[in-house]
Amino acid sequence: MHDAIRRYFVIAGVVLTSAAAFGVDPPDLQINGVSGFVEVVDAAWSGSNYNVRYTQAMTDGNSKGSALLTSNAANDIDPRIADAPTGDVVVVWWRDLKIDMVIYRKRTLATGAWGPERTVGRTTESGSHPRIAYLGGDPCVAYQIQNSKSRSVGAQIIDDDPEPFRSIVATTSYGGDLDIQLDAEMNHLWVTWIDSASNVGYSEYDSQTKLWALPTFEPFATDSVAAARSRIRERVLNVAELH
Repeated sequence: MHDAIRRYFVIAGVVLTSAAAFGVDPPDLQINGVSGFVEVVDAAWSGSNYNVRYTQAMTDGNSKGSALLTSNAANDIDPRIADAPTGDVVVVWWRDLKIDMVIYRKRTLATGAWGPERTVGRTTESGSHPRIAYLGGDPCVAYQIQNSKSRSVGAQIIDDDPEPFRSIVATTSYGGDLDIQLDAEMNHLWVTWIDSASNVGYSEYDSQTKLWALPTFEPFATDSVAAARSRIRERVLNVAELH
């Protein structure tokens, strides 16, 4: 299995190298917890634009095939993948338009069929750079909302119908890469982002109230963003629970 993972990271490196000039993120990879298959999503260059591609492989590295999840004139980029406890899969990405859109599709493990495209957030807001994680059986997407004066961290639990409203978790005036990350572990769900040159912001979701906590900030001036995120994880999960 480890050889298969390494092989797919080599493939990911080739894709990334060919796309680096266009600012496309590297492929995302997981091993499906039910099927056991390696699943990879990336932004594949068609010769005129990027489309989201899903690839599935056996654990020995032999490919089971690929499928394009998008086909249009706009660039579909930065795909991310997550699997449900049932083995169903959600792939989320953003479409580069005048008003950028965060879009996702679901794949049912039992049938192998992909559902239609659905959007996250409001169509009047520019959304990009999504991240996805499952809290139990519920998929959640966190993403960046851009307006003329500031950027916000948006989050939404996505269901089939009707779609719930998105939440604004935090708003920041930071001009650098927010590097939004969404994590789910031990029945906790939390989002982190770079809020300034010295602080990582974070907020945890309360599944009982269905609300996000007020933002809290962890400094990293004396170490690193990764170290700050590690401390946030320990705080959210409670260090005592980890031992």
